[in-house]
Amino acid sequence: MQLVEQHVIDTAAPRCAGIDAAAFAAKNLYNAALYESRQTYIFAGRYLSNKEVYHRMKHTDAYRALPCKVSNDILRQLDKNWRAFFAALDAWKEDPSKFVGRPKLPKYRHKTKGRFLLT
Repeated sequence: MQLVEQHVIDTAAPRCAGIDAAAFAAKNLYNAALYESRQTYIFAGRYLSNKEVYHRMKHTDAYRALPCKVSNDILRQLDKNWRAFFAALDAWKEDPSKFVGRPKLPKYRHKTKGRFLLT
């Protein structure tokens, strides 16, 4: 069992701007790491593990914009999304009638409106 604590913050709260900026930076890191992963998958035909993505991203501005723990959690979430894609792809190959269509690659967050989960 996981214990979860959720905080709902009003947009008028003084700390909302800082949290929004951090969520925007998290989105930037997610999109940058996803770009690396997608390009490798599409053109080289191989999946980048979480470790490989970390080594490619650790020196970028997007990674350093957040604390290391938060950045690593974002990369772990990306890895989880890729694993879910591959599991759905395997299930689709076994029985395509359970799906509307072929599972799609993980998608990017919106460039200006997008935010990503902060852990």
